[in-house]
Amino acid sequence: MKHYILPLIVLPLVAHGQITEPDTVTVKELGEVTVVADAQRTSATKTVYIPSVNQKSTASGGISLLSHMNIPQLSVNPIAETVKTVDNQGVRLFINYHPATDEDISGLNPEDVKRVEYLDFPVDPRFQRSQHVVNFITHSYTYGGYTKLNGKERFLVHSGEASVYSKFACRKMEYDLMVSGDYDYNSHIGSAANETFRLESQTVRREHGTEAARYRQRGFYSAFRASWNRNDKFSFRNLVSYRRIQIPEYSTSGYVNFSSLYPSEAFHTESPSANNALGWDSELYAALGNGWSVNGNFQAEFIGNNTMSNYSAGDESIENHADEDSWWLRTTVQANKYLTDKITLFSSVSSGGGRTKIDYSGSSVAVNRFRQTFTGVSLGLSLNCRHVSGSIDGGYAFESNFINGKTMDERYPFTHINLQYAPNHKNSLSLWFQYATMSPDATMKNPNVIQQSELMYVSGNPDLDCSRHVAANISYTFLPGNTWQMSAYAVLFRIINRQIPVYTPDGPDGMMLKKYQNDGDYNHGQIGGSLTGKFINGKLSLSVSPRLLLYKTTGSNSISHCPFNASVNIDYYLGKFFFNAYWDSGSSYVDGETAYLRKMPMSYSAGAGWASRGWNIQLSVVNLLQSSWKISKDSLTARWYGCEMTRFGSDFHRRISLNVTYTINYGKKVSQTGELNGGKNISTSILH
Repeated sequence: MKHYILPLIVLPLVAHGQITEPDTVTVKELGEVTVVADAQRTSATKTVYIPSVNQKSTASGGISLLSHMNIPQLSVNPIAETVKTVDNQGVRLFINYHPATDEDISGLNPEDVKRVEYLDFPVDPRFQRSQHVVNFITHSYTYGGYTKLNGKERFLVHSGEASVYSKFACRKMEYDLMVSGDYDYNSHIGSAANETFRLESQTVRREHGTEAARYRQRGFYSAFRASWNRNDKFSFRNLVSYRRIQIPEYSTSGYVNFSSLYPSEAFHTESPSANNALGWDSELYAALGNGWSVNGNFQAEFIGNNTMSNYSAGDESIENHADEDSWWLRTTVQANKYLTDKITLFSSVSSGGGRTKIDYSGSSVAVNRFRQTFTGVSLGLSLNCRHVSGSIDGGYAFESNFINGKTMDERYPFTHINLQYAPNHKNSLSLWFQYATMSPDATMKNPNVIQQSELMYVSGNPDLDCSRHVAANISYTFLPGNTWQMSAYAVLFRIINRQIPVYTPDGPDGMMLKKYQNDGDYNHGQIGGSLTGKFINGKLSLSVSPRLLLYKTTGSNSISHCPFNASVNIDYYLGKFFFNAYWDSGSSYVDGETAYLRKMPMSYSAGAGWASRGWNIQLSVVNLLQSSWKISKDSLTARWYGCEMTRFGSDFHRRISLNVTYTINYGKKVSQTGELNGGKNISTSILH
């Protein structure tokens, strides 16, 4: 934080005219006055935060920097390393107006960050019509760059990751290279469940539990990007990436008991898998003059997935093998016309499609062929005055799905409205409304009937309809100074005619069938806020975020649920050392996709670190008193089926985490550029 020293100069009193006798004047010397600039300010378009020297020097990456900054509009979980809005909405991360993913953010050099911007429904075309955005503005280089080495090991849960990120710039060209790998070894994974099957013939209760497990996962990611940054008015980037997620071993053993039909048995499962993806991402932005600008994005991905699931209990054996090959293409082009300095007209066209082939073998033999195409068009108008900004847009989408010889077409409208008012740089009020459509994916429309257990079959539904959803939000941000910052909000969210699994005794041989259907509505509300206090010249920072959540669903599994949740984050800086403490009270929610009520335990952590001369070493202890391997308790009560399930894993088990980062800087910083754009997740349409 910069301090501006303004010395007070006492000017001598000059007497005009003849002086007959000198006056006696007592001069009192005033001390210097220190003016501290605000580290944050809000406006009708965005809120800007300036990270302090301590926050940048002690952060190991982008998520770590956001956690240290305690931005009131954001909810950052340093344990899970996730970022959402304070009202639990998704946030899209950008670096210098370019989209960023996990690899970008982990490779970011916090020392290069000049400021962090938070925006709701930004109208800048480079944000690609994203709803909630965090944009890191960084220095870049005329030549040179940096290389960043990072390693993280989690003891007691046996997982870790390592990465090498390198950036090199030369005049108008910039090159990014990243290679990373991770592993996760877990012998405490599985579930324990009590299920009730109300079949036409009788009611059967099935109880199963995992007693032994062995899970081994290894991941690899590599990417290369070349960017041409002619100036602020033109940029062109191309990225190629390869990623592989392999689970060579995933086995569980335990017991399974039945009230009737079947004898009690021991069970054993084997579920290895291998997933590969090759991707290409191209991005273009150009300001054409006369108020015109255009931006476009082209993406292509080729995926190969292979899964195997073998289940045996006594004489019963179920084998499901699946080989999936798919590709998809997508392109989006947006044109923008600045009618005046306050009004902008924009229009966009998105189009894409793909093909998927899945071959099932084993207990259920089938061949699936999917083909999907879509096109969406939109038109909008944005307004940007001194204290008020906002936008309204509307559009129409056309979607066609071809599944095993059957074609289904969908057409639906969508609209977004947002308005922001900021009377000064300390206060802002935001309102937004959204009406959109949730289209089912290929998994939900998969027509095959696959046996999942002795009493359960699972299937998609080619006739599944789209769900409409509406969302509304009102939020207020107050930034009185560097000591206190706060935000408050209220959210309403509704899915009409939602898509969820519905359980009926219509499976083969009168067994239970889990099939996706349009069933009932999903209603969700949330009220909460966030308060941040920074003391001792910013060396101590405290953030508290309470929230009340409201859930009410209708249909085959109606649920009313109103949980309360709160989280606290504390940071303290002492020279080159820094300390952190985090606590979350635990959460529960009604899952909109599975219809389960899920409850998760409390989590907390305490950590310390040291940073100097490119080194950043952090040690944290997570959930020190938590010896249990439970990660959630799920419940579902429907007409024909009920389930109480406890899931096991390492998410909330105690562990010690050691993170070491070393950054080598070279070159000359000058302007702005981005970080590597990629992603590790691999999508699949295989039924599970």
